[in-house]
Order: sequence, then structure tokens, then C-alpha cells
Amino acid sequence: MRKVIAGLLLIPLFLFFASQAGAAETEERQWQDESVYYISIDRFMNGDNSNDTVEEEAYHGGDLEGIIKQLDYIKEMGFTAIEISPIMANQDEGYHGQWINDFQAVDEHFGTMEKAEDLVEAAHELDLKVMFDFVVSHTGSDHPWREDPDKNDWYSEAETSYPEAWRENMALLNLDNPQVQDYLLDTAEFWVKETGVDAFHLHSAVPLSSEFYSKLEERVQSVQDGFNLFTESVKGDNDSSVSFQTVTRETFQSSGTSLEDLYTVWEENVEHKAEPYETLRYIDGPSTGRFTHLAVEEGQNPITRWKLALTYQFTIPGIPAMYFGTELPLDDGGDPSTIKMMNFKAGDEQLKQRIDNLTSMRTQFPALRRGDYEEMYNEDGLAIFKRSYKDQTMIIAINNAEETKAAVLSGLQDGQQLRGLLHDGMVRQQENGEYRLGMERETADVFVVERDEGYNWLFIGFVGGVLSLFVIAVTVISLKNRKTEKS
Repeated sequence: MRKVIAGLLLIPLFLFFASQAGAAETEERQWQDESVYYISIDRFMNGDNSNDTVEEEAYHGGDLEGIIKQLDYIKEMGFTAIEISPIMANQDEGYHGQWINDFQAVDEHFGTMEKAEDLVEAAHELDLKVMFDFVVSHTGSDHPWREDPDKNDWYSEAETSYPEAWRENMALLNLDNPQVQDYLLDTAEFWVKETGVDAFHLHSAVPLSSEFYSKLEERVQSVQDGFNLFTESVKGDNDSSVSFQTVTRETFQSSGTSLEDLYTVWEENVEHKAEPYETLRYIDGPSTGRFTHLAVEEGQNPITRWKLALTYQFTIPGIPAMYFGTELPLDDGGDPSTIKMMNFKAGDEQLKQRIDNLTSMRTQFPALRRGDYEEMYNEDGLAIFKRSYKDQTMIIAINNAEETKAAVLSGLQDGQQLRGLLHDGMVRQQENGEYRLGMERETADVFVVERDEGYNWLFIGFVGGVLSLFVIAVTVISLKNRKTEKS
């Protein structure tokens, strides 16, 4: 009897989720469809104590084995790819990976080449793509090449905006030197063949020439079809990733700030980027410091600030890349050179829930990954955007104001409804034909635009009938138990 009751209760749940399943279509997976979890390897998790170096305070113990052990954790948050900070062998105290000492070896603090291959294989088993950060423009100041008289012309002098803590022991390579280019091309091929990694994010302290970038892209794709390169440092190309990051941080670090600059970032992307949908979108990272601390400095609730910023990050065209520890959220005290170790026992449930909702929505609704992007309204801290793809339309509303705001939406067909996915809100067409969307202060929501069929009385009646059967069954069981006890 109890099994029957349990089965009856599950039926409406199956029907409900089945009604939602038609939103996503099966299409070839592209990088623009991914949600990326970015990991600073040394500060993520210590999975192998044998490679720890106690006397070096710079290293905190994070390694490749630690990432392998936490892949399920990343997968459960809904991410579909991971990005890992540079793992190439570094000179002393190069925990961040920027002071390369050997381009074709794994840093001993992080593991071995075999362990890097194991990581990629383990990630692929969970259907997670893997991207390695690949330093191309510089080495550590103590690199053996610095003492090689045959390589005097392998280095150059140039200005860079890299963090001061990294520049101190950096030496810039002469990327116009064909020998340097050939070495880096061979190195890229080496890592793809050795590990099976899916993509590189090129880290460069100076803009790369388009010719060198094209050579690099051609080389890696000749080794592995579909391999991707990402960079924000090609000469003559607008640095759209940084502008997105800068504007997002400045906009959302405090309430009451206008949202008018948000759409400008997208317009610049379209103008300057050949593939704006394949641009990585970061809010913070190792070189910028934690967004959490910006909110704290402003006297704001960082959870509220993050919920708004993440909603924007995951719904604008491009590839959202979330820095590890955001889900806690970690605070670096304003000093990006002192990246704190991850604490897997900590965390904020509201923030984790928002992240889970956003990654799930990107997976379920192609419009959030591939749809066009249109600004519908942007005044007084309330911004409303529309994403459309084939027959699917999504509307994103973000209210950064310190009071409730509302807007009348135009351009929507008659007889539609807007169903909120984050706050379960519903907007229906009014008698005068308008759609009026109201948002409470400091909130964001993502709406599905669908035909207003009114109330689904058949479904409601079915659920009501099932619940009635449940009540009857419980009553019958209770009466039987009483009779048994009396006898």
C-alpha cells in the first residue's frame, strides 16, 4: 500500500518536469554553451601531501590530485567546464604559475604530467571540459635562458599592466623572434598531446600579434580537431573581457548604481570581436582581487551583490567563468596577491542556490547561450534585457535600485505570460494590452516568455485527485493500525 502511495505522489512531479523538458534542443556542443569554474590550483585543495613544501610559505598545498577529488563538487554545482591556473614548472615562490622555469614540465608542487593527464581523463568521464592557462609572453626572471648567450634576443622590454606582485620576478619574451614563436608552438602541441586538454587560455603580459595567434591556433587544431584558444591580448583587438569585468565590478559593488553601462559593453563586443559569443566573462580572478571585498568596503551585503552580478554574468552572451570560492564567498582583504585557500566546509546556501539555478537555466534554455541580445529598458537602476533564439524568448530583469521599480514592456505579442525562474513571479498581459514588470529592490529574475494558457485545470484536478487518494489511503491505514492496537 505504501509503495502505491509513493508512486501516486511521484506522478505529478514527473508530469511537471516533463512539461519543462522540451525547452532545450539537442545541438552540437560549443564553448559558448559552457559554464566555467576557474581554479587557482595552489589555493584550491591539497589532495597529495607528498608534494608539499613546508619551508616555502608561498605554496599552500593545492595540487592536481586535489582538483580530481573535487570534480564531483564542481559538477554538482552545474558547471560544464573547468579552467586551471598555469601548472607549468615555476621558479621559487611562483605559486600563481606566472614565473615559468620550464614550459614543458608540471610544477613539482602540483604533481606530474601523468597526474595532469589523469585530471583531464577524470573530468571527461564526468562530461567536463578542461582548459589550461598557458603563459606565452614571459618567463621567470631566473629562467636558464637568461644565462644563455645564444638566447640574448629571446627577451625584450615592454610595459605591462600585470599585478606588481607578479612583475617583480617576470622577464618578457621577444614574441617577434621566430625561434621564440617556434618554441611556444612546439610547447602548445606538447601539452595537447600529453594531456588531451580541450582548450588554452593564453596569458600574455603584452598584446599578441594576430599572425602569431593564427599560427598557434592552426598548430593546436592540427593536433586535436575542435581545440579552442582564448585570449584578451591580440594587437588591435578590443579587450572586451576586461571591459566586461571592469564595468560589472563597478556597477554591482553597491546598490543605487546605474546599470546604463552594461549594454555598452555588449555593443563594443559586437563591434570589435569576431566571435563575441565565445568571449570568457570573468567578474574576478587572481589578478583583480575578490569582488566580495569590494562589496564589503562599500558596506554592502556581499551575498546580495553577488546574486545580482552573477545573474548578469550568466545571462549575457559569452562564456561565464566563475572564480573558485565565489560560492562561499571568499574575501581576500583587498590584496589579490594573498589568495586564500578554499574552505569546502563553508558556504552560503542562498548563493549556492543562485549559482545552481543559473547553471541549470543555461543548460536548459538555449536562448541564454545562443540567443540574440536586446536591451528593452534601462532607467534608474532597473535594466531589462531580452534573449531570443529560434522560438524561445527569455527576459532578464535586474533592479539595482534601493526601491521597488517597474517598467512597461513593449514588443511582446498578445496573449503571453512571463514566468519567473528565480522568484516564481508571473507577469500577464493587462486589460489595456500592456505587460508591466515590477521588481523589488536589489533583486534579479529570469523570465520565460510563453503563451498564456490560463490555469491548467486538468493538471490541477489531477494533482488534487492524487492528494485526495493520499488522504484516503492514510486514513485507511490509520484506522487499520488502531484496530490492530485494540486487538
